[in-house]
Amino acid sequence: MSDNDVKSKKYDLLLDVKGLKKYFPITGGLMRKVVGYVKAVDDVNFFVREGETLGLVGESGCGKTTAGRAVLRIYEPTDGEIRFRSRALSSTGKAEWVNIRELDKEQLKIVRQDISMIFQDPIGSLNPRMTVYDIITEPLVIHNKMAPDTEDYVINLLERVGLRPEHIRRYPHEFSGGQRQRIGIARSLALNPQLIICDEPVSALDVSVQAQTLNLINDLKADFNLAYIFVAHDLSVVQHISDRVAVMYVGRVMEMADSLELYEKPLHPYTEALMSSVPRPDPRMQKERIIMEGDVADPGNPPPGCLFHPRCRYVQERCKVEVPELREIKPDHFAACHFAEVLDLKGVADLAAA
Repeated sequence: MSDNDVKSKKYDLLLDVKGLKKYFPITGGLMRKVVGYVKAVDDVNFFVREGETLGLVGESGCGKTTAGRAVLRIYEPTDGEIRFRSRALSSTGKAEWVNIRELDKEQLKIVRQDISMIFQDPIGSLNPRMTVYDIITEPLVIHNKMAPDTEDYVINLLERVGLRPEHIRRYPHEFSGGQRQRIGIARSLALNPQLIICDEPVSALDVSVQAQTLNLINDLKADFNLAYIFVAHDLSVVQHISDRVAVMYVGRVMEMADSLELYEKPLHPYTEALMSSVPRPDPRMQKERIIMEGDVADPGNPPPGCLFHPRCRYVQERCKVEVPELREIKPDHFAACHFAEVLDLKGVADLAAA
């Protein structure tokens, strides 16, 4: 890679997360003393470029939602660096790097104009006592962005997400689940952010509505020049919407690569096992299914060495004692496996043909 390519790659970065940790204390005894920690996110590294979608995928409880919320400091990180190119906090009008972990309360409030969130539950995330107009303008009120033409602006956002102008005075209970999620999406766009964290935004919706919502999210990315962190457990959804994918397991990133390459040629045994569970559209098509034995590791008492080694069919003695580092095995393809270079793993197409 040339020096010009490296400079371009660095300039395109929007978010750079290094060594991110979020530990939740475990208390016990009469005095409720701290006796341990649940390592929900443990030394996580990933980055997001401008205008791209990074999918965060993994089994339930792997820490993907916690990682997304820690970036925004909804959960205060235990450790790590969260570097972000912010427009709102810049004094020059051009995006400048800031470390979100080092920001005080007022600075964090300003940076949150550049990063918004779409929540998983379209019912619980909307205040039932507020109208659609109040819900969408709440970020504008908080950041003193209200203007005489705000109502026209809200109507424009509603139409952009597929709702009608007359919906502006209605309440959340008057809408379906898919429509409520569209209101949440409109709210996330209110401050014209650079990055939106999507916390499983379609998992609570009917299957018939999921595709419509995903297509809307994809269209908005191009129209508003957005970048996404898309948190999900459905691998087919992640494949559809993501430019790159980071696979998490028990609080760590196991693999990160371009979406197409990850699904066709994974470098980590856990990713290969996940790929074998992706459903095929033709039920007559036979495929190899990799069954992972044992239970998911306990983040409060993780095993030594590689966290995945008790369930890995390629395990070696080194895996049981040495924690693998997330390394760049191929250009822009990272894996946390000691034997990533020598294992011949199968992707979705290979598993389907097996």
